[in-house]
Amino acid sequence: MVSRRRAGEEYYLSEQEFMEQKQFDDLVQWFGGYIQRYFSLDGDTYLNNNLHLKECHTHRVCGETRLLAKALKLDANDTRIAETVALLHDVGRFEQFKKYRTYKDSTSEDHSVIGLRIIRQERILEALDAHERHWIERAVDYHNKMALPAGLDEKTALFSKIIRDTDKLDIYYIAMENFRQYHENPCTFQLEIEFPDEPCCSPEILDAVEHGRLVDYRLLRTMNDVKLLELDWAYDIYFGATLRRIVELGYLKQIIAWLPDTKEVKRATQAVMRYVDNRINQPDT
Repeated sequence: MVSRRRAGEEYYLSEQEFMEQKQFDDLVQWFGGYIQRYFSLDGDTYLNNNLHLKECHTHRVCGETRLLAKALKLDANDTRIAETVALLHDVGRFEQFKKYRTYKDSTSEDHSVIGLRIIRQERILEALDAHERHWIERAVDYHNKMALPAGLDEKTALFSKIIRDTDKLDIYYIAMENFRQYHENPCTFQLEIEFPDEPCCSPEILDAVEHGRLVDYRLLRTMNDVKLLELDWAYDIYFGATLRRIVELGYLKQIIAWLPDTKEVKRATQAVMRYVDNRINQPDT
């Protein structure tokens, strides 16, 4: 028997109750079939482009999760659970966009809530141990919240932190590609644009970034606000390995280059980079 500790109490799982590779492979196969239900066969390019964006995002997050799990020296079972969370974290996005034609939760539904409903309706985790099912569902639920709730057990906290990091890491990648394409030719850009492209930045968001506070999504007004939000995410990265990868890929510097050249923006961006430079030299704990 193998002992695990959760929230101060001891419980036991036998070796065969660990998640098996075949169970994960079956989930990957299910996911591929499930999302095909939402793609249009009638030439709806806007719908298909946006759904394809999330399909590719999911697979990249799985890859980033494997890399982070390796950096954190997770065992094979915890790596599979973490990658299962990555596979399922945005499963609600497909129904959301098909129904509402937007990925904006505030004007549709919280996509993690949709995702949990789908996971349970489809019963795709029924074969897993109850504790592992709990960790996966909670991490999916918490992946898009402004902050993690207090008092989480060790495993739920671990998997929630991993998906929040790897999700942000790939959103940086998507943002770089989308901003680049948009700035090159706004007229041919075929993805959803949630906020207007205006030269200003909201003062409340600039202040939050400068002083290391997390930005409230409800304050977003412009495309520049979104760029500042993504810079502000640096304060909400849990693992040094993730932050080092973000820096190595040049994402933060590129976002800064797309922002207005004002003294207020410079103060905010310099504060972020001072924090990042200090943090990446600290070991993961």
